[in-house]
Parts: sequence; C-alpha cells; structure tokens
Amino acid sequence: MRSSIRFAPVLVGICFGCAIGCAIEDAGHGTGGTKGSGGSDPTGSGGTTTTTGTGAGGDPTGAGTTTTGTGGSTTTGTGGTTGTGGATTTTGTGGATTTTGTGGAGGTGGATTTTTGTGGAAGATTTTTGTGGAAGATTGTGGKGGAAGTGGTGTAGTGGAVDAGSKGGAAGTGTGTDAGGPLIDVAKPLNGFLFTGLCLRDTEASVCATVSGSCPAAVPSDPALSGALTTNKTVTLGGTMGTPYTITLHVQGEVESKKYGGMDQNDTAQSPKADGFCVGGTPVSTDAYNVYLIRVTNPGSTTKTDYFLNSLEKPGVSNHTTYGIDYTAKIQAQGGASIKLVAADSNCSMIKNCGPQVSGTTCLAPITMMGIEPEAISLNPTFNFTAPYNGQWIVTTVKDVTSP
Repeated sequence: MRSSIRFAPVLVGICFGCAIGCAIEDAGHGTGGTKGSGGSDPTGSGGTTTTTGTGAGGDPTGAGTTTTGTGGSTTTGTGGTTGTGGATTTTGTGGATTTTGTGGAGGTGGATTTTTGTGGAAGATTTTTGTGGAAGATTGTGGKGGAAGTGGTGTAGTGGAVDAGSKGGAAGTGTGTDAGGPLIDVAKPLNGFLFTGLCLRDTEASVCATVSGSCPAAVPSDPALSGALTTNKTVTLGGTMGTPYTITLHVQGEVESKKYGGMDQNDTAQSPKADGFCVGGTPVSTDAYNVYLIRVTNPGSTTKTDYFLNSLEKPGVSNHTTYGIDYTAKIQAQGGASIKLVAADSNCSMIKNCGPQVSGTTCLAPITMMGIEPEAISLNPTFNFTAPYNGQWIVTTVKDVTSP
C-alpha cells in the first residue's frame, strides 16, 4: 500500500492593531507528521516510529513517515490460506469406506473431496456399503452412500418387470391357431407316421412272407383289413371337436401296386415319383396285393372315409414289382376324428423291394428313396432311410392344415 503524506498546518499569527511587541510562535519545534496508516498488517508500527519531525513545523517534507508505512504492507497473512490444509485430509474418505464410520469425524474436509462420491457408488454393488452409509450419518457424507444403494435395488425391480412383460407378449403372439396351438398341430399324430411291412423270410427271389405262422382269415365285410396287418394303429385328430380341417400330407415310400375302385388322383407319374393317392372305393378282390390305408371316422358318425396310398395301376401294374412314391395329397377330417392307419397283406405274401422290373430269379433293383423329409427322418430315428429296406414302407409328413 502507498503511505499518505500529510502536511501539518502552519499557523501564522497576524495582529492588527497590536503593539509591536507581538511575537510569532516558536518556529523551531513543529507538531510533526500524523501517524501513518501503515500496511494492511494491523501490527505494523511503521507509521508510529517517528512522531516528531526535524524540519520546520509546517514543512510537509518533515514528516518522514512515508517509507516506514510501506514496511507494514508486507502481508504475511497469505500463510493463513494454508489453513485449508484441513481440506486435504483423507480422514473423511476413511469414513466412507469403512463400516465403522469413525472416519466421518473428519468433518467438512471429507465433504469437499470427490472421493467420497466414489465410495457411495461402490455401495450400489455390495450389500456391506449400505451398513457403512448408516454409520456415516454423523457427517452427512455417509448418507450419500446410502442413496446409491437404494438406486441399485430400484434397477433390479425394473428388470423383473421387463422380463415378465416380455413373456406375456410372446404368449399372446400368433395367428392360425386352434384350441390353443398352431393349426398344423391338429394333425400332429400323422406327422412322421411310418407304415411298414417287413419281410420275415424269403419265399421266392422277389417274394417274402409277412407272418411266421398261419395267415389270418380274410374279412369279407371289410376287405381292406384282411390278412396280416403289418401296421395297424388308431389315432385321434386334434383341434376343436367337430370343426372341419383340410390336412395336406407329403407321402413318400416304396410299395407294391394295388387296384382300388375309387377316384385316383394321378395315374401318370412314374417311379420314384409315382402318385398312389385314391379317395374312396374298396380294394379289388381279383388279387391279393397289399393295401395301404388312412381311414377317417368323424366324431359321432358311423360313416368312414377311406384314403388309399398305393393305387399305382396305372402306370404300374399289380405284379412282382415295387415302386417309389413321392406326392402330396389332402384328406378331410373333423377335430377329434378317429383315424385308422393300416398296412394289410391279405395273403401274407408280399413283394420284396426289388424295383419295377420283374425277375423270377433275382431281386434286380432294390429302391432307396432320396429327398425324404428331414422331419420324417428325425421322428423315426431307428429307421434307416438311406439303405434299401427289406420289405415295403410309407412315411407321411404334415405340410399344412387349414380350416374354413
């Protein structure tokens, strides 16, 4: 700070009408300068060191106090700023990280550090930090840690709500359902169903027996069920009871030909893509070749509808030959219908898997079908579709189900 120079007033005595004996006041001893303001340091004594001047009483240069005031301006008080050293103490941090909370006694110093906030974040991931927050309540810093812990529990609750909502959405999605499931499940009993006729012993080069003992008697009232039933199973259609369904099947296999009196779907496709589908009618009685049948009886009805799978005459013939079949066909049935699946050998003597050419001495060309539906393969893990079967077989795969 700059010291101020103050001038002592000079008193001049003027006497009007006085005697000549009037005298001027003593000029050898002045009043001296006023006390200097000194520096900002209240203890500085620079201004008070010289209260008297050596010059004439009114001489402004006689104060001599200008330099001493400057000395007082040296403010050693800046050392006082080091008093914030309390802010550098880490005792507050210790309170945040320990469960005892004794470090909280550090006071506001801990509050000014950002490390306290870090301690609170850690509390969100562990259950022990929640206890630490309660102990630190004396300083207030520990309370922040407790707030972070609350946030953690809120996040967990939100996650559960989202998961539950997701499951609900999945359950409510979907079209084309019936009785609580996809329409295709209505015909699930037919998906991958395998008809087989196994050769038990050879009787000729291209003929084998399908029974070990005597052959069962014919059934004149129902010729389709005469003889040895090498496959005979009844299943119940799914869906809504009485609701009509149209079921599309992919039919594949290797079989002999049989003539029926119903409506043949196609009589031109050749082996191994021959089409043997025939709706209605009955097996002819002029030969004893095998029957492959899907019989539908709707709920509450005594009327049956027969679908035959090996009507191959034409283009094939009913003789010592077999054919590869691969076609699609549709059957009609109501929900809850009884469906009978049959492979019947009326005379218990079956044509071996020797192909579409006749030979009396050798089995010329056993058939191995290609392109079998993967689902049919997976649903019949014990059947080898990649090698010629010793006998005859048909597998059905459900491709579609519709309902009016």
